Amino acid sequence: MVSTDNNRLLVKVARLYYEDDLTQAEIAEVLRISRQKAQRLITQARTEGVVQIAINPIIGIYSDLEKGLEKRFGLREAVVVETTAYEDQATVARELGAGAAEYLLRVLRPHDKIVISWGGSILAMVNTLSFSARTELQDISVIQGLGGLVDPNHAEHGTELVRRLARVLNAKAVLLPAPGLAGSKAARDAFLKDPFVSKSLTLACGANLALMGIGAPDPNSLMVREGTVVTWAQLSKLASRGAVGDINLRYFDKHGAHIRSDLDDNAIGMTLKQIQEIHHVVGVAGGSAKLAAISGALEGRLIHALITDNWTAHRLLELPAAPR
Repeated sequence: MVSTDNNRLLVKVARLYYEDDLTQAEIAEVLRISRQKAQRLITQARTEGVVQIAINPIIGIYSDLEKGLEKRFGLREAVVVETTAYEDQATVARELGAGAAEYLLRVLRPHDKIVISWGGSILAMVNTLSFSARTELQDISVIQGLGGLVDPNHAEHGTELVRRLARVLNAKAVLLPAPGLAGSKAARDAFLKDPFVSKSLTLACGANLALMGIGAPDPNSLMVREGTVVTWAQLSKLASRGAVGDINLRYFDKHGAHIRSDLDDNAIGMTLKQIQEIHHVVGVAGGSAKLAAISGALEGRLIHALITDNWTAHRLLELPAAPR
């Protein structure tokens, strides 16, 4: 009889706690038992399988993939977004941008100094945030981490992205008044002596949060199509030397190791080393054309968090583990 009564009490306590949402103190008073006994019975109900908690997946939520990426690549967090067109980079960028916007609003804190790069995914993030409520967090700065690439009239231009994001976040915009690539090393050095350029880069290096697109050597990329920034001949040469991707126009191989090139001598923006020293670096990239680039960034521990699509996540986890 004692055992039956104890089992009956066990089930009753479990129902009151998990179904009726009573606190341990409320259960103790209703059943006239001590709070310690109520707590012990709740624990016993879980241990003995009287209560079994199942987390049912929601369509479009890929927690298993996220957990897999975090474990495999040592990420602080992975955010996997469903894509409707894995082979279409424009569609993937737009969908990732929405995920990046939600992520940014969740992690943003007062006094954050955010440095951003440029590109389709970052543009989509800013476009999404344009329709969001204006945040009232205090003392936020948005900093341009790379000089302007492509035509300044393009929405992807770094200056325009920084201005728009700062406006949405009620933040201070810190612009980098220089091209992303100077015409020569001498021209780059002259820009770096400008006090406004120097100050912007110093502030960028002092950021605590970075949102970076991950690029790939691609003849169809916007900066190649523009024909005024980087030529396909330059990128093809880098690819032949093992380059699989870039962050902030700094190219790296499949292990995430920096590949030096003439572009480094002309680039006006943060280096890979400077980006790695930021407390929390978030890579935003996906799609079939970016798989090798994302893999390289992950293998090299160039980012702390990744926002990508479900197909890319699957393929990253299917890749053979790199030898250590």
